[in-house]
Amino acid sequence: MSSHGFLPSLLIKKGVVDAAAIDRGLERQAQTRSTLGRALADLGLTDEATVARELAAALRLEYIDGDLPATAEDAAGLLPEDVCRRNRIAPIGLAGNALRLAMADPLNMAALQDVEFRTGKKTTAVVVTEASLERQLDRMFGKSDTPAAPPPVSTYDMLSSVDPQGEVEAANEYDLVDPATLAKDVKLPPIVRLVNLILSDAAKAGASDVHVEPQEGVLQVRQRVDGLLREVLTIPSHLQEQTISRLKIISGMDIAERRKPQDGRCRLRFGGRRIDLRVSTLPTQFGEKVVIRLLNTDSAVLPLDQLGLSPDHLRMLRLFLSQPQGMIVVTGPTGSGKTSTLYAAVNSIKSPTNNIITLEDPIEFQVPGVNQMQINARAGVTFASGLRSILRQDPNVILVGEIRDHETANIALEAAQTGHLLLSTLHTNDAPATITRLFDLGVQPFLVASSLIGILAQRLVRQVCDGCGAPQPPGDEAVERLGGWSQLPADALWRAGRGCDRCGGTGMKGRLAIHEILQVNEEIRELISGRAPEHVIRKAARRSGMRLLVEDGIEKASRGLTTLEEVLRVVAQVDPRDLAVPGAAAAAAEPEINLAGRRVLIVEDSDTIVSVVKYFLELEGFEVLVARDGAHGLEAALREKPDLIVSDVNMPGMGGVEMVKALRQDQRTAATRVLMLTSEDSVEAETAGLAAGADDYILKPVEPRRLAARVKALMARARGAA
Repeated sequence: MSSHGFLPSLLIKKGVVDAAAIDRGLERQAQTRSTLGRALADLGLTDEATVARELAAALRLEYIDGDLPATAEDAAGLLPEDVCRRNRIAPIGLAGNALRLAMADPLNMAALQDVEFRTGKKTTAVVVTEASLERQLDRMFGKSDTPAAPPPVSTYDMLSSVDPQGEVEAANEYDLVDPATLAKDVKLPPIVRLVNLILSDAAKAGASDVHVEPQEGVLQVRQRVDGLLREVLTIPSHLQEQTISRLKIISGMDIAERRKPQDGRCRLRFGGRRIDLRVSTLPTQFGEKVVIRLLNTDSAVLPLDQLGLSPDHLRMLRLFLSQPQGMIVVTGPTGSGKTSTLYAAVNSIKSPTNNIITLEDPIEFQVPGVNQMQINARAGVTFASGLRSILRQDPNVILVGEIRDHETANIALEAAQTGHLLLSTLHTNDAPATITRLFDLGVQPFLVASSLIGILAQRLVRQVCDGCGAPQPPGDEAVERLGGWSQLPADALWRAGRGCDRCGGTGMKGRLAIHEILQVNEEIRELISGRAPEHVIRKAARRSGMRLLVEDGIEKASRGLTTLEEVLRVVAQVDPRDLAVPGAAAAAAEPEINLAGRRVLIVEDSDTIVSVVKYFLELEGFEVLVARDGAHGLEAALREKPDLIVSDVNMPGMGGVEMVKALRQDQRTAATRVLMLTSEDSVEAETAGLAAGADDYILKPVEPRRLAARVKALMARARGAA
């Protein structure tokens, strides 16, 4: 009980009992769950009245000896029997807004606070013995042969002994209009404690969202952990308005407005971390529903290679990010990790020579070395207006948190055409659907075709718990939905979690991403310009090697990272026929070129381009050499005698055009095939390269299979000429 510290010391100090008697009394009290005064009286060590008198005198409270006066009519109906018996209190009378409560333990602050919540009255404790209190309760409600049941764990009462580990900080202060009683109620410490506890518990559980939902008779609290909602708490309906109003006040909302949705924000400090909270309300049948999104602004931005991208996808994304201009879109539903991917991408390309500016709502992570701008609708700073301002700040790279309307989409795509690398997000089901979505926003097809570099679609799936994961094949239903075992890897290491304390019995702990990357190559640009349907663009992307979300999920499930059931939970309905790579049979029928011993020299100053091109050419069987500029490329060509050279145009020192001219003027290298791979898309640049003696000219970014096909074709022409 709450008096265990204060009352024993008081009784020893006053000479009522000694320390040995206190020890016996405390032991008796623990057994009977009574007051310390009654426990001492039961042992014959003192009487209840003496203990009650000393306690009242020390606290300067009124003490009533013997039987209590009859409860006044205006106070009798304020509290139900279960509340009175559970808290060991009895209403005596009401003076104005102050309710006098008979209490055997006046230090039980939780009981006083509970009464204040239920009645809206101030409370004044009057000290009595437990025996006289029980007689009073029997007179009020009739005799009770059984003790009052303990409070259910789902109600607010169970919170009285729990300390929240976090503290909420209001984002802003506003002049609020609301009934005076409600405004006072929401500032009471217990409501503050309740809201802090709800949010602290969510932060401790690693929840991404908290849902506070009015139901018939209760206020339901749920947390979204690892993508799934779970019930954590129910709050009595009489605390609903105060709880929701507290959340609205700290988030800067108007608590007088309950008919319209509102948005706000505040901040939680928990365990040394700073967590921003995005709060939104929605009117429902039983009251306002509140959803709080938790954004840990102190979290470190992950490196690009820790996002769960497959090696092919990682190389492709790095190729996109190496471009000097164009637009990269990350797509997926809310909560699919798009923002984390964008931050990792920006962090990977930041440098002292790049001016990177972001426009976000809200700023979810702080990235050193990056200029981050917050949307502020009240001040007139929207995505569209903010983007216009950013373009006047001489940026190299721009991150726009989300493209939501026609105006923002048009400005973003125009910026991507005029020397800026622009990254943003859209809400679509997969990568090809992003193009259709841009059309729906009213963007002209030619603008999309000329600006878009690539699209990354992603989902988050739950990981198999490391603590209880064990080998287990997927279920028959999942296998059947994917077209049978023939569609799945034969050497897979399927795993599933059995459930343990670490994962809360779910078998899943943490999440990882599955991806789908669409590279906008020449064929897809032509389809976009002609406003081709989504399914036509998807087929073209598949012919170019795009792997579907579900295929990436199957690959990760086959390595034991997740399960097929989990993959199928988060991706759209799968047609097994889509899992077979289109054009595979035709490709197999093509005559193979013997590439044994064939050498390709890459002349390129970008490490990213070199790594991507080198990787895919080596997959085709070529031996790949590298030079960093035209002068070194010329030396390597004379020394190594490659069968073909892939060269950039613009490089430090000697450029690609000058190198080709030098190659053609030397008898030893005059016949060497040269393919120019460059972002210089002007007619003049292409004309100059071909006039210098280049055999082919391809624009970056290029789909790797297309590049390999061009290299093979040039090799075949060289062999025929020989």
